[in-house]
This record gives sequence, C-alpha cells and structure tokens, in this order.
Amino acid sequence: MSLYVGIFLVTLSGLMLEIGLTRIFSATIWYHFAFVAISVALLGWGLGGFALHLARARVAFTRERAALLTLLYGLSIPLALWLMVRLPFHPDRLPFYFAVSLLPFLLAGMALSMLFAIERRNAGRLYFADLLGASLGALLVTFLLSWLGGENAVLLVALAPVVAAGALSRRLRIASGLLSVAVLGLLVVNGRMGYFNIHSAPTKGLYRHMAARPGSKIELTGWNTYSRIDAVTGFESPYLARLYIDSDAWTNVLAWDGRLESIAWMRDWYRSIPFRVAPQHPATLIIGPGGGSDVLVALAAGSEKVTAVEMNPLMLRFARHFADRAGNLYDHPRVEPILSEGRTFIRRTDRLFDVILMGFVDSWAAVASGGLSLSENHLYTVEALRAYYDHLTPEGEVVILRWDVDVPRLVSNAVAMLGPEEAGKRTAVLLENVSGSGEDPPQMIFILRKRPFTPEETALLAASPNARPVILPGRHVEEPYASLFSGRTSFARYVAEAQTRVDPVFDDRPFFFARQKPWGLPHSMRIGFQQILAPILALCALLLFLGKPRREPVGPYAASILYFASLGVGFIAVELSLLQHLTLLLGHPIFTLSILLFTLLASGGLGSASGGRRPLRDICLAVAGLAAVYALALPRIVTALLPLPLALRIAIAIALVAPLGFLMGMPFPRGLQATGQGPFPAPPFYWGLNGILSVVGSIATMVAAVIVGFTWAMLGGAAFYLVAAVASSAFNRVAAAPARIEAKAA
Repeated sequence: MSLYVGIFLVTLSGLMLEIGLTRIFSATIWYHFAFVAISVALLGWGLGGFALHLARARVAFTRERAALLTLLYGLSIPLALWLMVRLPFHPDRLPFYFAVSLLPFLLAGMALSMLFAIERRNAGRLYFADLLGASLGALLVTFLLSWLGGENAVLLVALAPVVAAGALSRRLRIASGLLSVAVLGLLVVNGRMGYFNIHSAPTKGLYRHMAARPGSKIELTGWNTYSRIDAVTGFESPYLARLYIDSDAWTNVLAWDGRLESIAWMRDWYRSIPFRVAPQHPATLIIGPGGGSDVLVALAAGSEKVTAVEMNPLMLRFARHFADRAGNLYDHPRVEPILSEGRTFIRRTDRLFDVILMGFVDSWAAVASGGLSLSENHLYTVEALRAYYDHLTPEGEVVILRWDVDVPRLVSNAVAMLGPEEAGKRTAVLLENVSGSGEDPPQMIFILRKRPFTPEETALLAASPNARPVILPGRHVEEPYASLFSGRTSFARYVAEAQTRVDPVFDDRPFFFARQKPWGLPHSMRIGFQQILAPILALCALLLFLGKPRREPVGPYAASILYFASLGVGFIAVELSLLQHLTLLLGHPIFTLSILLFTLLASGGLGSASGGRRPLRDICLAVAGLAAVYALALPRIVTALLPLPLALRIAIAIALVAPLGFLMGMPFPRGLQATGQGPFPAPPFYWGLNGILSVVGSIATMVAAVIVGFTWAMLGGAAFYLVAAVASSAFNRVAAAPARIEAKAA
C-alpha cells in the first residue's frame, strides 16, 4: 500500500505542478508559452525514464533510491520557483525558465520509472495509482489556485512528493517529516514577505503601464484557473481602475455615481455608435463585460435592461470591489449579471435581444503575441454567429468590437451563414477615426442586423464624426467586400486572394486568430516548434539506436518501439480532441479541467487495474473504433445538447468520457508487463519513449487542429491506436516462444 500511496502522491503533485506552471507562464510571459509548459512537463517525465535506462548498468533499482529521487523532486519545486523569480521574466530567457521547470519533472519521471521497473509485474495496479493521482490533481488544482494563488499553490504542491518519499522508504520518514514542516513554513513566509512572488515581463502591459505612471499601484490581486487579475489604480478620470488579465489585457472600471444623467456624455463615445441604429430602449446582452465599460455605454444609450454574461467569477468580484465608487454597477436594478460562458447562455435562453454585443473579449496584446493562434474560441465561429442571430428581435443587431485586422474573417463568417448577397445587405463595418499603431491599432465596429439596413440608418452611421466607414450597404463598400457582396468575386476567390487566412471559422476548428498563411501559425511559432521538436526527435533516435538489447532480433524490438510510440501520440491526440469537443458542451473550461480530465484519468486508472483478459490487439482496436465514432459524432450532437441543464450535461459528458478512458488505460501497463526480457528493454526505456512522444503528439495535435480541425486530429489519434494494435503482435510472439520450447522438451 505504501508503494501505491507513493506513486499516487507523485502523480498528484505532477499534474498540479504542470497546470500551476501553465498559469504562471501565462501570467508572466505570453499565453502560448503556457502550452509549451505542458510540453516541458511531458518531456521531463519522458527524459526521466530515458536517463534511468542509460544508468541501468551503474545504478541498482531499489525503492530506497526511488524514494530519494522523490524527495529531491519535492525539493526541486520551490527551488525552481525561486530561481524563476530571481530573474525578471523576459522572452530572451526562455531556455533558462524551461530548463529550471524541467528539473522537477525529470526527477519525478526517474522515480516513477524506477518503481515501474521494480514492480513491472504489477504494472496495472501501479498505473491505476498513477492515473488516480493525476485525476485528483486535476480536480484539486482548480481550488488551490483560487484559494492560494499561483505561487503558493506551486509551493504547496511540493508537500506531496516530500510525504511520498516517507511512504516509500522508512529511512527517509524523519527527513520527510522535517521537510514537510519546512514546506509549510515557506508558505507562511511567502505570504508575509513575498519571496516567491512572480513579476510580469517587461513586454507585458501591466509592467509598462505602471512604469509610465509612477503614481499607480496594485490594489488587489487574485488567481483562479482562468487567469490572474490585478486591479491597478492611479489612472486619469474617469478611469477608476484597470483590471489586468494575466498582466497584459485590461478592462476598465469607470468612476460613476450611479445616476444615469451623469453618463449622458457616453452617448457621443465611439463605442456607442451601434446604439444609434438600435431600437429605442433596447434589451441588451453583453458577452464578456469585464470591468463594465460597455454596460455603462448600454445604460447611457437608454437600454431598459442590460444582461451581462461574464465567464470569470474573479472579474465580477473585482469589479464589485469598487462598490459605490463605480456606482455598484453589477448590482444596478437595470443590470443583470450572469456567471456563464456566452455560447452556453445564448443556446439555453429563449429570450430575444435588440442588441447582442461583444467588446474585445480577447485583447490585442494576446493577438499580437501570436499566442492565440493556438487558443480556440467558440465565440467567433459561424455556429456562434448563427446562435446570436437567431436570438435577435426583428429589429435587432449583433455587434462585435475588435480590431481592423478582424474585419475580413468576420465578413467571411457572415457570408458563410447568409450568403454574399444577404450578408452585404445586413453588414456594416466602421473603423475608429484615429491613427493607430501596433501598440494601439484602430478599433473596429462590426454590425450584423437581423434585417437589411435602411438608407436612414446608414446615413446615421456615416455621420459619426469619430468613425470611418468601411462597409455601409448602399452607401460605401470598400474592396474586396464590394466585389464579394455583388458576386463579381466568388467567395472561394476572396479567400484565396487574401493576404492572410480569411476563411470562415467553425466549431470544429475554432481558431479565429490563426490568420497567417498557409496554415494559420505565426512564423515565430513554427520556428519555436521546430526548435522543440528537432532536439527531441534527434535524442529519441539516438536512444532508440542504443536501446536494443544485444544479440536479440530487431523485428520485435522495432515493433515494441512502434507500439509505445503510437500509444504516446495516440493517447494525447484523443485526449486533447475529446476534451476540446466537450468544453463547448459544458460551457466552462473549469468543468473540462476539473471534472472531465478527472473522469478520463480516473477511468483510465480503473481500466489499468482491471488488467483485462482480451488481447492487446483487441483493446487497441476498441479504442480506435470508439475514438473514431466520437470524432465523427460529437461535433453533431454537442450543439443539440446545449439547452439541457448543466447537471445533466455534466452527467452526459462523464458517461461519454468514462468508457473511452477505461479502454485507454489498458494498453500501456499491459505492454510494460511484457518488457524487460528478450528483445525488449526494461520499463524505464518505454516510459521515456512514451513521455517524449507525448510531447510530439501534443504539438502535432494542436497544429493539426489549427490546420484541419479537431475531428481530423482525433481521427489521427484513432489511427495511431490502429498502428499499436498491429505492433502489439510482437509481444504475443515473444511470449509464446518459451511456451513452444517447453512443449517440445516435454
């Protein structure tokens, strides 16, 4: 039992550390480095197995040594965090940060692979403890981040491996107890002194804006699984505060006395232009209201009721922090705040709105970083636009406020939904009449009406002194939109001749910000992936060449490589694609992370513990078949399930995930049981191979999803399980050989 407890605590801490680091990297550098942090974790687990394989001739595998590695893993967590905060975050120092964050996962991978090597006959039960720990880690980390914040959550994670070391070795129990107290002491000290508190990079908006305004100060800071939010005060009136999301994107909290008369000036504001052609006293829905600027604009424009749908509970709490200084905006009788994701709310409600507005739900800074090229967003897809459109009154309008670079793709979405001619009658686009820059580009207003615009309405829009028309039906339409709407240019030609990717975005490939041709990935990101993958694949090739046992046949060894490599790529591809499909169903990433990832890993652990009597080939074929069915069916049924109550949607999602997770938990431990004999190296070798190929698989899955969509990415994962099914026959032949020899001797 102590062995299982030790493995459980190591993987519990490993997944919590992985997610904690993604939040820290996202809050301090750029969003897409959060994705790379996951790759660093997977690489560390894999390299731990390979390191142990290379040292097998010089190091005896014992539980005491595994316990010592576990203790070092626990100590390396606060050390890594301390080293990262010693140097101010800067993209040029990425190799240093990643090397430092790699160390804990490397030690954890060595400890786990040593334990699997010692007890490979019980690999199924060990893998059960492994996946159960990881699943509970996914569940607990959401609460730790909200309760303690990013830095303290990472510090507390170190407690689990320190306790695990004591469980694995009696000799280390005194040291384990003393170090556990020391970890708790670090939490107390950091809470008072802030020695481990992170600082944003100089490239972040929070850093630059506070440097430019010496009188500003951080009044409030909070963390959760969505983001870190800092409330900064000290700006010019009427800006009461800025709420910085992950140290960069911001939303304003405006000073207000609660009287509608005092915000009458907002009717002349640029962002109020769409309300000039809206019905009088409109019923307004605002998706992603943030600090509340758009809510105030809607109230100033005469909205009878403003429904504000905000996904991040921390945002509402921070906005309410300013209370009567901000007019108690989210408690105003005309404002109804709803904590939900926009697509989920709009799909479940039967209410109609005169104005549905989304104002800068994603920031320019995030787009400029290139990070959101790999960040899916279901708010800007064709299916989303159709859902908004269907919830408009006959005189209603959908309004999207973003940047000038977003115009071509928003037009494409409208054309994909309505056709060129009808979209041309109902679409209006205006640009802010300012000289923008890369730091602060011109803002854009996109309006899609339920009915065609009238000449009187386009005249009102054209008369706006602070906006320049790009598309005004019947009055002014710039190219290439004029040719597209009139039919002189086909939609396919419009997409092909654009300088960037402007094809419409659908739920299956919801990467609205992936604009760079030909694949949607920024050049810097492609170079970054090459820099990650090239050394990984080179190292993998070297170790595969050196890993074959001497005087053993090449065929079974090569088949085993193919088997475990296919499991590494296939598992992560199916996992990421499955969770992506179900994120839309549940409407909250927090549910996907805490509930579905928990279900997937826990059911995988149960599958591992069950052992199973079916041949490996049959199990892999079952995974491939079920994954293929899910890949084709989920995009079609998820939208239909959205109107159901949340509890029922969660139950359905769990019921969908559990059978696939149960089957996916079997092939890896069953394969490990056959290793360590004949042409098959010991388990640490395959542990390392599986981990490193998971890095390749995670990057390949996201790139494939950006290019061709999650359905094809998941079908690719299913194909790798087909390859594993074929390669699994090598284990059967080698296992059968001794039996044939014994039969002949008898």
